[in-house]
Amino acid sequence: MCGKTSVYNITWKEVFDYASALVAPGEFPADPANRFNVSPSRLRRKSEPDSMVWESLPVIWPDEHADTPAEAIWPFLPAWSQGRLPTNKEGRLISTANARLRTEGAPFAPTYMPAWKAGFRVVVVVSWFYEFDNRVKPQIPYAVFPTDAPFWMLAGLARRTTIADGSKHLTTSIITVDPNEVLKSVGHNRSPAILRNGEEARRWLRADADEARALLRPHGNETMGVEAVPMGIKIPGNENIELPESLLSERAG
Repeated sequence: MCGKTSVYNITWKEVFDYASALVAPGEFPADPANRFNVSPSRLRRKSEPDSMVWESLPVIWPDEHADTPAEAIWPFLPAWSQGRLPTNKEGRLISTANARLRTEGAPFAPTYMPAWKAGFRVVVVVSWFYEFDNRVKPQIPYAVFPTDAPFWMLAGLARRTTIADGSKHLTTSIITVDPNEVLKSVGHNRSPAILRNGEEARRWLRADADEARALLRPHGNETMGVEAVPMGIKIPGNENIELPESLLSERAG
């Protein structure tokens, strides 16, 4: 799965320069804020709805005239959740941070099928993401980063919603597929669906469903790196972490 990410020294100009097949807007919004430890939105205290912490990820969505940069609440908020984190009949939170690609039947769970059928696809831009080796206790966290690109472009599904304060937002889920050998080597059995270049990003946003579906496959082993990071990354919202200098230097700007 993809349950934690980092957004570090990403500018929209850099994104569109790199992914030159995308159609840039006439003016860019503010660049994404630096955050080493982005988790899905959450309640600080489960018994207190007012303790909500909304988290967002930088995305690109297909407007009529351009491929438009924005911030999208993470995770995906389906229509039936009424602008809140979704829960089951017993009131327990349901994770919608990831939309797992199915190999049989409909490509996604019913929660995500309206977005898929409507073609509401987005590109989620992150510097790296984190995975946890579940073969050991305590689980060792790893940063997973590209070795041939300045950031990852991940395939996502989106919808618009109105949250409790009345404000309107995009919300997103990162699509997951089978892992490659690199992720298997650190004890993980799912991977975000990674778009390999700007042309793939353009096709994910603009192509028909069959062509877009064909882009959802495991990433190549040769251009994915992993590096262990401090255990403090497990704490949601904890930015007081000394990440390896080798990881930061790749995004020094």
